[in-house]
Amino acid sequence: MPIIEPRQVENDLNLTTDFCIIGSGAGGAISAARLTEKGHSVIVLEEGPFVNKETFDQNEKRLLKLLYRFQGGLTTDDASMRILQGRCLGGSTTVNWMTCLRTPDVVLHEWASNFGLEEYLPEYMQKHFDSVEKRLNVHKVPDEEHNAHNRLILEGCKNLGIHAEASSNNSKDCIGCGYCGMGCSYDAKQDMRLTYLSDALEKGATIYVGTRAERIQYISKEQQVVEAVTLGQQYGVPSRVIKITTRRTIVAGSAIWTPVILQKSKLTKSKVIGKYLHVHPVTLALGLFNHYIDPSYGIPQSTYSKEYWDLDGNGYGFWLEVPPVQPLMAGVNFPGFGKERRELIKNARKTGVFLVLVRDGANKKSSGRVKWTRGRLSIKYKLSKVDKAHLMKGLEKALEVLFAAGAIETFTMHVQPLRLKSPKDIPKIHELPNGPNQMALFSAHPTGTARMGKNPRNTVVNERMEMHHYPGVYVMDGSVLPTAPGVNPMITILSCVSRAHELNGDFEL
Repeated sequence: MPIIEPRQVENDLNLTTDFCIIGSGAGGAISAARLTEKGHSVIVLEEGPFVNKETFDQNEKRLLKLLYRFQGGLTTDDASMRILQGRCLGGSTTVNWMTCLRTPDVVLHEWASNFGLEEYLPEYMQKHFDSVEKRLNVHKVPDEEHNAHNRLILEGCKNLGIHAEASSNNSKDCIGCGYCGMGCSYDAKQDMRLTYLSDALEKGATIYVGTRAERIQYISKEQQVVEAVTLGQQYGVPSRVIKITTRRTIVAGSAIWTPVILQKSKLTKSKVIGKYLHVHPVTLALGLFNHYIDPSYGIPQSTYSKEYWDLDGNGYGFWLEVPPVQPLMAGVNFPGFGKERRELIKNARKTGVFLVLVRDGANKKSSGRVKWTRGRLSIKYKLSKVDKAHLMKGLEKALEVLFAAGAIETFTMHVQPLRLKSPKDIPKIHELPNGPNQMALFSAHPTGTARMGKNPRNTVVNERMEMHHYPGVYVMDGSVLPTAPGVNPMITILSCVSRAHELNGDFEL
């Protein structure tokens, strides 16, 4: 069956299917593949557009608007944190930087201890990690393929005597153009479009793109009606209403939009829907070198350091990675004003940028929430004292590694950026205010807003990812992760959803 765009939908439709899946990112894609493999009829709804390698012309200005939620401008209510999310066929897997890391064992044990999820202990997850990684061609990046930017982590950490190693990614015949965040022009990135969605289409799935699921009408475990609308105005055609009567509904709209869909549908007997938002908050450290780094080119995030991943003995801390830095990203995100900012951007080719990613939630409380209120999206998030301490410790270490790799000067992302001339200056970062809107924060890893667990009083779905209060409706995306996973979440989401399908007997209806 085909991929259907709004221009192909000439009238309102009433459809019937075994499964309606809302969202085509990691959770929705692997669900579609698993279900069609078993012979079920499947309809997938994707709000974003159809895209392929011809779409990805590396024009940042055009593609940022096309591929990202709110054109890359999704933020918390107070604008203190920007949250990057894909909004296109394949979801965020189409625009991510390919980092593929397994869920640490300590996290899986935490889920078992605190949420009763013994079904997700490492011994049960191994085959799912293996299967997912095989389908996505996950492999460790060879040493000769690290660009100068990623070698900064290897060199700086080696000089400091701390951990650093090659990361793994989901590529095939990658040429290292560096534009992964704008979609892969060469079909090297093995994202959902080329893997699980392709598998599902071959087995008969239908995917409606440019089509937004508005709400779910819950009738019974055996019947729900998903109400959707095509976004015709974006295609120059009238919008159409699509009503899908389905035997099961899978919501896979991300940790931001899944709770919105559930709230708009009034499927809210659980009082924690939208709560417990975790984001892996990120800040940046910049280092100026006296030679070219060219951070725009090469495989992104091919190295990382997890030396300080576990600062408290419970798996909470930070890790370091290296992003690609294209001109638009530098122009939007580099710190400073006026002449100082202009000089930084002029030296972008000689600038190394480190990401400091924190596994948030060390205080065991909800630091954020997502809510649909008065017809609009509301996202609130605040760093706990413990998580902020980890963030500042991470910033210290990132600056140290940059200097150890040969930086002649480093910069922070404070509103008034601190310029550091030597490692001795690093303690000065604690003299600057670091509250909301005083230091730039980012995220691309929202999780946790419909979390999984055995207790219906503090979780939304059970171990099979079925809603406690609405049997027949499932949530299968990053929102079900009970805590922040502490690594880039794609492999965690895919493997956990795969495990949930196994626990459901692959849905023998």
